[in-house]
This record gives sequence, C-alpha cells and structure tokens, in this order.
Amino acid sequence: MTKTDTRQLKGLAILMMLWLHLFSDEDTVRGLHYCLPYLNGLPLVYSLTRIASCCVPIYLFLGGYGLASVFQSAGQQLQGGRRALSLMVNFWLIFIVFVPLGIWYNPERYPGDVPTFVLNALAIRYSYNGAWWFLLPYVLLTLAARPIISRCMDSDKRLNTLWLVMMALLYVGIYLLESNTSISDVWPFPGLMTILNVLSMLFLFGVGVMAVKYRWIVRLHERLSQRPQWELALELLLLCMVKMAIGGSSLLNVPFILLFIPLLLALHWPRWLHRALQFLGYHSCNMWLIHFFFSFIFGDLIYGLRYPLVIFLFLTLASLACSMLLQPIVEPIKHRIKNAAHR
Repeated sequence: MTKTDTRQLKGLAILMMLWLHLFSDEDTVRGLHYCLPYLNGLPLVYSLTRIASCCVPIYLFLGGYGLASVFQSAGQQLQGGRRALSLMVNFWLIFIVFVPLGIWYNPERYPGDVPTFVLNALAIRYSYNGAWWFLLPYVLLTLAARPIISRCMDSDKRLNTLWLVMMALLYVGIYLLESNTSISDVWPFPGLMTILNVLSMLFLFGVGVMAVKYRWIVRLHERLSQRPQWELALELLLLCMVKMAIGGSSLLNVPFILLFIPLLLALHWPRWLHRALQFLGYHSCNMWLIHFFFSFIFGDLIYGLRYPLVIFLFLTLASLACSMLLQPIVEPIKHRIKNAAHR
C-alpha cells in the first residue's frame, strides 16, 4: 500500500465521518426527504452510517500502517513528537478561529466557565466539538508509537500474536465497559476517558503495524488483483450489505476493514475519483477538526436543506473550503516544526 493509497483512504474516511455525524440519528433522518427504505423499514441514509462508523478504525489502522512504514523505510527513525505537535497546531488554529464563532452564535454553550475552556483548549474535554474526542488519545498514541512499533518489528510471530490477543481482549473489555456503564457518572475525572480511549486504540493501531510487518494488505491485494473486476465489485457490495444488515458494532470493524481496504485497492476506479480522494485526504485532518462545528453550531441551517445528498455536499464543501483557507497558515508552522526537529 503506497503513500498515495493511504492518502486516498484517508479521503474516503473523512467522507465516511461526515456522513456518520450527519445521519446517525434515526429520528433526524426520518424528517428528511428521499431517504429511501432499506432494511426492516430503516432509511438507507441511516443504514449507511453502519459502514461509515468504520471511519475512526480506518484512521487508526492507517496510522499504525503509515508510521510502521516510515519506521521501516527510514532506518527506524520516527519523529513522533513532531507529528503530535503538528496535529496540535492544526487543532489550536481551528480552536482560535471557530470557538469565537460559537461564542457569537451560542453564548449559552461557549465558552462556559474557565475550567471548561481550559480543558477544551487542551483537548482533555470535547464539549465544544464532539469530534475532538479522538484528538488527544491519538496524539498520545503517536507519542508512544516508536517503542510500540519497535517492539512489534523486533519480536517474533508468537510474541506478536500474544501481544495482539492481549490488546484485543483489552479492546473488547473497554467496549463492554463503555456499553454497559456510564463512565462519566462513575468516574467524573475528565482524563479517564482519554486513558481508556488510548488503550482501546492500541489494538487497531497494532493491527496496522502488523499489516506492514507481515504484508497482510499487500498479499491480499496481490491475490485480489488477479480476479475479474466484476467479482471484486460484487464482493465489495455484498460486504457492505452485510455490514449494514448486522450493525455498527465496533467489534466488527477489524475483519471488515481488513477485507474492505484490499477490495477497494484492487478495483479500478476512475482517475478523477483517485485525485478527488487524494485531495480530500490531504485536507482530512482539518476537515475532521472543523466539520462538527457546522453541524453542531449551524445544525438548523444545514438540516433545513432537507435533502441528504445536498446536506452532505454542503458540509463537505464548507469543511473543505475552511481547510483550504487555513492550510496556508498551518503549512509554514508545520515546516518550521519539521526543520527544528532535524536540527
């Protein structure tokens, strides 16, 4: 899987994230036009969120895969601190731009009291923007990436299998805990969810690392590429239909994305689609950090458009436009961080 493939998959993942956050509420979807029935009376627009729920698992898998590839190709050199700082720079710039908009449009929620403001600014809490829950855990995971990847790359197959089994059990355990317990009520300490999220992310991140070490995606892609395109397209369609029918449980994410990604890569897509996804992948970080403000602060305006595809297109273009405006400011700062790291 090349760097271009990774960026295109990130572009697809950000589209999935936007769809998920727009249409994951069934009651909201039923109030829109032309949602189409799918299964058991559920609207198709809502059923598609069961596929879109894999957006974060795809990001985690690609994060582990990408960092392990860099580690492998760069002679075990990995600047986790630089990557984490670059991500926080993106976050703080967007925080500075959009939180004042929240104060102007919804002063009852923004900025809140001083502890709320500080904890949101440090990404420990995410009451300003629900999509930010992923930020701090991923930053901490990036900081810890080098020893994790180094251990995986240097260990034999038995130790790696044991490590994956332990992380899988931890992943399932945290999933069950969060599904059956209101953690914020039992343990109000704001950093607890961050710790649990980091621990649960280790499994999918580790699967991405193992996919580089043992060439899982590459081998599966090579086998699939030898088969007719119509078979691959049919299998991808059936895989997605099964996911929509079964549900959006995160326990299904690993087998789904390990089949979903190779099938996508093996299919011959139009050149314009490759370019569009690569462009979106380049802006995916900013779009992730921005888009929830539109649906959260200006939700009445967005859902007032009534038609799901129009709503989705509006949010995508609005988030992309903001990213394109902010990127000329972010890039020079990232460049300075990169140069400072090499000194």
